[in-house]
Amino acid sequence: MKHSISTAAAIGAGEKSGGRLSSSDILKYLPLAGLVMLVVFFQVTSGGRLLTAQNLKLVFVQSYALFLAAIAGAFVIATDNLDFSMGATLGFASACACFAAMVDVRLALPVAVAVGLVVGLANGVAHVVFRLPSFIVCLCMMFILTAATQTMTKGTSMMMPVSMMSFDNTLMKVAVFVVYLAFMLVLFEYTKVGKHLKAIGISPEAARQSGVDIGKMKIIAYMITGAAAGFAGFFTLIRSGAASPANGQTMTTDVIIAIVLGGMSISGGATSKISAALIGTLVITVLGNGMVLSGMGGDAQQLIKGIIFIAVVAVSARGNTSAIVK
Repeated sequence: MKHSISTAAAIGAGEKSGGRLSSSDILKYLPLAGLVMLVVFFQVTSGGRLLTAQNLKLVFVQSYALFLAAIAGAFVIATDNLDFSMGATLGFASACACFAAMVDVRLALPVAVAVGLVVGLANGVAHVVFRLPSFIVCLCMMFILTAATQTMTKGTSMMMPVSMMSFDNTLMKVAVFVVYLAFMLVLFEYTKVGKHLKAIGISPEAARQSGVDIGKMKIIAYMITGAAAGFAGFFTLIRSGAASPANGQTMTTDVIIAIVLGGMSISGGATSKISAALIGTLVITVLGNGMVLSGMGGDAQQLIKGIIFIAVVAVSARGNTSAIVK
């Protein structure tokens, strides 16, 4: 007999007693508290330039593609897997979109999303049907797509049609982001898709006994992540103005770092939340932007980022990923 996800996923769960905050409750608020402290610190050290309207717009534009990718990345990470092909998918999708735009600019977006969707499907099928480790599958896909992008662009930048510049509109990006965020938030937090993915991350066996089709759900997660990478690839293309082998090179690591900095465990499970991707992306962006405004050099920036990342991962590793999925 099938049980509810809440019952099957109640592994090691505990309730708060006496109205006191437990250590896990405190850890939930650390990323947000860290973000607030970063904003205050860099607002002071930059002489008030961090929170100017012009700089906030710059921060939004710079982090736009990462926001899109990190939000979707939570779907795969929730199952205790990583999609190492996201950056390469973004670059390949942007190159395909550029070629499609030369035929008709209206084809650019659907082609980019479709390419990402197919890549995600291929990753999911290879992992689920052929039982290959997800790490190996996504790593191989990354190499394949990187080579394909290099071939398509001939190792250099390929300019998009000038008419596509009309899509690089901040108000349009804000509207798209609001709709995208609302859709992904509902899908991940309030539907069976998100609950099943979290249950898989907690315990695949418990999820299976609860009636979850693990293979199907993993494929769906990779397809969502792939499609989002393609979507981000389109906006990367219109922002940079060209398809290039450099597009998306650091996206995979940026997504993982953002999600971990946002308070989500790398092993997924019940700690998986869309808010982690949002907060983590803001932390990365504010950190980078604030250090530039404060006059810090590149070496200092890398050192500080490395120290913060190690500290957050160490704290995250102590968190509980096995709470009840309601």
